[in-house]
Amino acid sequence: MNIERRLFGVERTAIFIDGWNFAKATYEGLGIRVDFKRLLSALSAGRLLVRAIYYIGEWSDEGYALMANLRRARVVDSGTAPPDPQESERRRMQQQGFIRMLNRNGYQVTKRPVVVFADGTTKALIGVDLALDMLSLADRCDRMVLVSGDGDFTPAVRAVAARGVRVQVVASQAPQAASATPEHARPFPARASDELLDAADEFTELKDLAAEIELQEPRRSPPRPFIPPEPPPAKEPASETEPSAERAVPDAP
Repeated sequence: MNIERRLFGVERTAIFIDGWNFAKATYEGLGIRVDFKRLLSALSAGRLLVRAIYYIGEWSDEGYALMANLRRARVVDSGTAPPDPQESERRRMQQQGFIRMLNRNGYQVTKRPVVVFADGTTKALIGVDLALDMLSLADRCDRMVLVSGDGDFTPAVRAVAARGVRVQVVASQAPQAASATPEHARPFPARASDELLDAADEFTELKDLAAEIELQEPRRSPPRPFIPPEPPPAKEPASETEPSAERAVPDAP
């Protein structure tokens, strides 16, 4: 037991978030947008936060170019409208803003290039970085929170658990996505691996955290009714005793 727990009764905690898996589970699976400030508070409540690391795939110029070429090929084959040439730049700016927001709200961001495959699928190879970070911080933590359902992290979970660290996995095993209907079944994307959950000490169902981490859209006040401006007051006619500006000036004697 470490000094912090003996003296203060708190756990040193590190949080590792697999960005791709988390986005699939929350946005596509649960149908929610995440408030990352609330997420950090929910995962570290009552604990001493050592580090929170968010792993994300970063688009490069080569990746954008390859994806654009694949889309053009599909356009030629299908006869659909060509892609917007400004879309890549918009996505790049959007991602840069997202990364900056994470950096300014308590997260360390680890970026790896997005790999574009021939069939158009994409993936960022962040697994090695996440596993190495878990191992390097194992001696400084009592608990690690892994936000991912990817079974590839099972060996890393077992390795840090063998060093005395308690591992909590936050993911979902919901059978269907929130958008599924009786007529159109839709399996939950990024569903948690059974092998990963068996290796962890604790499992937190992401669906149970939805209310705590969902982004609350600000309420918009109703628009004010339009009130037309009052017309300016009418000018009073000039008095007969007042000299007129248009009256000719008499010649000097």
